[in-house]
Amino acid sequence: MRSRLPALVVVTCAAFVSGCGRSEPEFSYREGLAPSMKDYVRTTVDQKFGAPHQIRVWDKLPLKPHAAVATVGEGSKDATLNVQVSETNREIAKGQEVAWIGGTTMPAGSAPVTVDSFDKEASVLKLVSAPVTAAKPGDKIVVGPGEVLTHGRLLYAEHCQHCHGTGGDGKGPTAQYLNPRPRDYRKGIFKFTSTKENLRAHRGDLGRIIEEGIPGTYMPSFKLLKSAESAAIVEYVLFLAMRGETEYQLHRLLESDYSEAAIATRVEGGETRDKILNEFVTRVKEGEIDEEATARTDKMIGDWTTAQDPESAIVPKEKRYPSDEASIARGRELYLSNNLNCVACHGESGLGDGIQTYSITVDGETQKPNVEPGLYDTWGNKLKPRNLRLGMFRGGRRPIDIYARIEAGIKGTPMPAFGAKLTEQQKWDIVNYVLYLPHEPRTARVAKPHPRRHDGARPGGVIGHGRPDDSRSQDHSQQVTFWLSTSETNRTATNLARGSSTARTVNVKRFWCAFFMFWPIVAFYLCWIAPEMNWWFPSNGPTGMKAASPIGARIDDL
Repeated sequence: MRSRLPALVVVTCAAFVSGCGRSEPEFSYREGLAPSMKDYVRTTVDQKFGAPHQIRVWDKLPLKPHAAVATVGEGSKDATLNVQVSETNREIAKGQEVAWIGGTTMPAGSAPVTVDSFDKEASVLKLVSAPVTAAKPGDKIVVGPGEVLTHGRLLYAEHCQHCHGTGGDGKGPTAQYLNPRPRDYRKGIFKFTSTKENLRAHRGDLGRIIEEGIPGTYMPSFKLLKSAESAAIVEYVLFLAMRGETEYQLHRLLESDYSEAAIATRVEGGETRDKILNEFVTRVKEGEIDEEATARTDKMIGDWTTAQDPESAIVPKEKRYPSDEASIARGRELYLSNNLNCVACHGESGLGDGIQTYSITVDGETQKPNVEPGLYDTWGNKLKPRNLRLGMFRGGRRPIDIYARIEAGIKGTPMPAFGAKLTEQQKWDIVNYVLYLPHEPRTARVAKPHPRRHDGARPGGVIGHGRPDDSRSQDHSQQVTFWLSTSETNRTATNLARGSSTARTVNVKRFWCAFFMFWPIVAFYLCWIAPEMNWWFPSNGPTGMKAASPIGARIDDL
C-alpha cells in the first residue's frame, strides 16, 4: 500500500547544519572502489538511510523509531480515533504529529495532523483537526514519526560522536588518542552480546553497555541518562550499524571486480577502463548488481530481526553449579586441556601471555598472515587476551556474562564459542574457575642468588614462564622501602624491583632548596637533576646501609 510517507524523512536538528563557517555533517564511506562504483554505493545507501541531518527511516529495518504505532479501529469519526496501540516507545503527548503509513493515503502537501489528547485507558486518540481524508478502520498510523531516532541523533552527537564518529566508523576526533579504539559499528558486529553464536546483538546488549560502560576502556557509564534517552541512543546506534553494514555489503559485492586495485590488474591484462566502466553500467541497468545487493540487504535485515527474538538469547539449561573446590579444580583442568586450549591465548596462569600473543596469525577476512605477531580483531586492531587475574571483564563480571562468553565467544575477535563442546556442568566449572582466578592465593616467591648482587638478593625478574609461582601471577604491587645512609644529606636508592643494580645518589638539600627558591621553574629543574634520580626503590639495601621501616607506598605493575 502506498503511504503518504513511504520513507519517513526526519530532520534531526538544524543547529548541526547552520551557523558561521560550519559545514553539513556527512556519513563516511569506505575507500578503495573506483569513483563511478563508489558513487553507486553512496547513492544506493543515501536513498535508504539519508544523511545525518536528514535521516530516512526505512520501514523494512527492525527499528523502533517512532513514539507509537497504532491501528485505527471501528467507530472512529472525524478528529476522534479509536486506536489499537501495537508499539509504544514514548508517551503520546499533545502536539505530536500523526502520519498514515498504511491504508488511507493523505494528499500530498496536506496540513500535518497533530495530537490533541490521548486517553490511554479508552484507547481514544483525539486530533487537533480532522484529517483531509477520513480515516478508515484498519489504517496504520504512527505517532511522532521518527521522534525516537531524532532524539537519539541529538544525544549521540552530544555523548558519542567525538569517539565513534558521525557515521559510527570509530573515527571521531578523540579516537586517535584512545586504546583500545572506539567501536566501528559499520560491520554490524558488537563484541559483548547475550545472543547465541554468530547472531547480531540484541538492543538490550547495547542498552547495558551504555548504562554500565566497558571496564578497562574509555567507554564510560551513562547511568545518569534517563531510560528514554538511553533507548533513543540504542535505536540510533542500531540505525548506524544497519546503514554501515548495508554499505559494507555493497562494497564487498563490487570490490573484487571494481576496486582500484582490481581495475589496475584488469588493465594490465589488456582491458581498458572504458570497457570496464561500460560493463559495470550494463550490469546495473540489467538489474544484476541490484538483485545481488537486495539479497545481501535482505539477509542483513533478517539477521538483525532474528537477534531481537527472545529465542536468540543465551539461556543456561541448568542453574549455576556451586563454586566449590571440586568445581574450580574441574574448571582448571578444562582450562588447561588441549580440547579448549585456553592457554594458547590466556597463558597457563591466566595472565594473557599465551603463545598466540607472539605468533604469526592469519587475518580472518583476507586469510593472509598478519604483518606483526599477535592477535587481531575483525577491525584490524591488535588485541591482548584478557588477563583473567585482574578480575576486570569488559563484557561484565556476572556469572551469566562469563557463561555467555564461553557459550558464544566474543564476536569479532579470535575468542571462539565453546558451547557445542561442553556440557552445562563444564561451562559452569569454567565460569567458577575464571571468577576464582583473581582471588587465588599467591605462593611465596623464593629469592635466588644473582651474579651482579653481592648480598644474594635477586633483582626482580621471574622464576618461570606460566608457573603458579611466576612473579607476574603475584599481587601486582610490591612494597616500597627506603634506606638511609649515615649522611643525612644523601639518600641512595637501588632499582632492584626493575632489575637495575646501579646506586645513584641524590642531594636532598639541593633538591629542596631549588624547589622552594625556584618553584616557578621547578619543572625545568627536575629535568636537570632527573639523571641523578631513580624513582624506583628496592626491597633490600646495599651493604653498609641501614634499613628503615616500610613507608606503605605500593608500585602497581601496570
